[in-house]
Amino acid sequence: MRIVFIASYPPRQCGIGTFTYNLRTAMAHQLAQHDNCSTSIVAISPESGNYIYPTEVQKVVPHGDYKAYEEAADYINDNFDLCILQHEFGIFGGVDGIFILSLIYKLKLPLITTFHTVLNQPSEGQRLVMEAISKKSSGIVVMNQLAVDFLEHIYKVPREKIKRIEHGVPAFSKPDRGELRHDLGFNSHKVLLTFGLLSRNKGLETVIKALPRVVKHFPELKYIILGKTHPNVVKQSGEEYRNYLKLLANKRGVSANVVFDDRFVSDQELLQMIYASDVYLTPYQNEEQISSGTLAYAVGVGALVVSTPFWHARELLDEQRGVFFPFESSDILADKMINLLQNPREMAMIRDNAALYGAQLSWPKIAHKYIQLSQDAVDNPVHHEMTINHIIDLSVLPDYNMQHLLQMTDSTGLLQHARYDVPDFNEGYCLDDNARGLLLVAMAYRYVKDEHLIGLIQTYLGFINYMRKPDGGFHNHLNYDRTYNPTKDSEDSIGRLIWGLGCFYRYVSHSRFSELVAELLDEALKEVTNFTSIRGKANAIIGLSHLVLVKPEDQSRVDLLNKLSRELMSLVPKEAQEKWVWFEEELTYDNGLMPLALLHAYQATGNELYLKTARRTLRFLESHVFEEGNYNPIGNQKWYRKGDEKSLFDQQSVEPMTMTSAYLLMYKITNEPRYLEKLYAVYLWYLGENALHRPMYDHETGGCYDGLSDKGVNANKGAESTLAYWISHFTVMEAYYQEHEWLILQA
Repeated sequence: MRIVFIASYPPRQCGIGTFTYNLRTAMAHQLAQHDNCSTSIVAISPESGNYIYPTEVQKVVPHGDYKAYEEAADYINDNFDLCILQHEFGIFGGVDGIFILSLIYKLKLPLITTFHTVLNQPSEGQRLVMEAISKKSSGIVVMNQLAVDFLEHIYKVPREKIKRIEHGVPAFSKPDRGELRHDLGFNSHKVLLTFGLLSRNKGLETVIKALPRVVKHFPELKYIILGKTHPNVVKQSGEEYRNYLKLLANKRGVSANVVFDDRFVSDQELLQMIYASDVYLTPYQNEEQISSGTLAYAVGVGALVVSTPFWHARELLDEQRGVFFPFESSDILADKMINLLQNPREMAMIRDNAALYGAQLSWPKIAHKYIQLSQDAVDNPVHHEMTINHIIDLSVLPDYNMQHLLQMTDSTGLLQHARYDVPDFNEGYCLDDNARGLLLVAMAYRYVKDEHLIGLIQTYLGFINYMRKPDGGFHNHLNYDRTYNPTKDSEDSIGRLIWGLGCFYRYVSHSRFSELVAELLDEALKEVTNFTSIRGKANAIIGLSHLVLVKPEDQSRVDLLNKLSRELMSLVPKEAQEKWVWFEEELTYDNGLMPLALLHAYQATGNELYLKTARRTLRFLESHVFEEGNYNPIGNQKWYRKGDEKSLFDQQSVEPMTMTSAYLLMYKITNEPRYLEKLYAVYLWYLGENALHRPMYDHETGGCYDGLSDKGVNANKGAESTLAYWISHFTVMEAYYQEHEWLILQA
């Protein structure tokens, strides 16, 4: 049996890499007794990592190289009998680590997957990746019962596929504890220890805040913080967190009691330090941690663990195998520590309970369970053929980059225009752009975990709230000096506001924002009944459709949605022989918006007339903006009327946005691949597949140029164009997930 592991691997300093090294070593030792058995590694490596791997690493896959994953699948199929995947979202390339799907879809041999993270509230992308891997896997391993329950009830994985196997612990011959403490210099101290790659979610500040009270009782106490700062943290913010902890310890008067040991130590040295310590601390701030290797190590050697009740700890430290304190509660932690350190008999009882349970966690015992699972998968293969030919090539999409949007956003809101890359203060702000900004954040929030998004939410909502008029309604334009410009108010801006707020209300479940969003929506919807602008109506229809999908029982909003949709639909000629199948006498700007609105109305109400009209008008529009498969939006030098010559220029960057959205919704409704093909072709306009073969998206800044003219690219990067690009970007990303989801269901 030739087994290959897909994972990160030493010398890369990573918890998953250490886990894989220990598991592979233990399995290799047991399999050495059998002929024709071997274990190898396909290592996922960050592009910046210049590692020299050991001989068991047979192939290295760069984290962000989409094609390398497919090539690795071919190599695995040719050389092995079984694949064991160690899954953690951040290990693999693409949003939510989706690049790994391109590898596993091509596998022709049994797959076993260990999920190191199982979320109870996954994003759509995370859920899809987990479900795809689960469907392809012959067996799935998780480390505690809660993860089993999540997989079964949230991800719909058959219970018989799931195996609970605990996190392993290296073999450790317990020395005399007194001698070990002497050798480590612990004898004259009460020693608290935490180990791991430092990052903000570790909660070490909670311990430091608790120390002043504990040190009053035990002045000789030392708190050892062992471990290097996480490399991703160093890359983004250097040693900011470690320095913050040092300053905090100094401020609280306990700097002499806190020891920073900036090392990534071997397993044996770590186990010795845990065993010799009085208390091992895991003060993590995030409840949703389904596994912790260092916690397993601590229980394995029979340490006294004091921990917050994160998921893995709740199970592993149950039945008095440890002590809990609430998240971020330094006062209660201080009480617990003082009580424990004053009661050696209680400490010994907890250590004994932990040691008894930890005896089951040795790597040889864990490896034996994996070998049994592997042999069963090879002897009883379950084939899930999932060969997929993608329409959308995700590797083409630029990396996530909000640099320009952040530059265009100040403490007031999102500035409207730019001179090249520089915000143009002379043009001030508008409601339209801040509403679209909220729409973008709602879309992005489903796929990326970016702390900047929460700040943008607060800024854009704050701006929208500021634009309310005392007597009802909203201003559209705000000068840079924060004075209103009433001459630029418009129905279209109110409609876009309803779209942005409605989408946000549907997709971003933050209770601290929901009340304000609902209040702003109520205010904006008061304006809708008097709308005469068809684009104002169309934008409002989209926002209302999101609301109806969340609350279909709200009949007043259902009635308003139907009223606006019927009014929009009535503008289209009904005669089958009519060749001008459109809402107006000419094709002008933001043309994809109207078919998109009716598609949303159909999705929310099920009214087939809306779908029929959307199909007809989208087909008509398509016939005028596609030539030989290439997308050219309507030029604005002269709007296009029936019988006239169509202007090729100027093409505006906002035009592809609603077209991509309309094609995505058509694909969701029909599952017809042609709509994905059209969507992808429209999106590629931004990347250079346009009349001038010039990219409109700037990879360096994350901004988008304002348009194409017969003289070249308009080099200004205003808010509207940048928002349009990123909304289209996340539309394509959602389309990619939808394509996967449909094909997975068919597999």
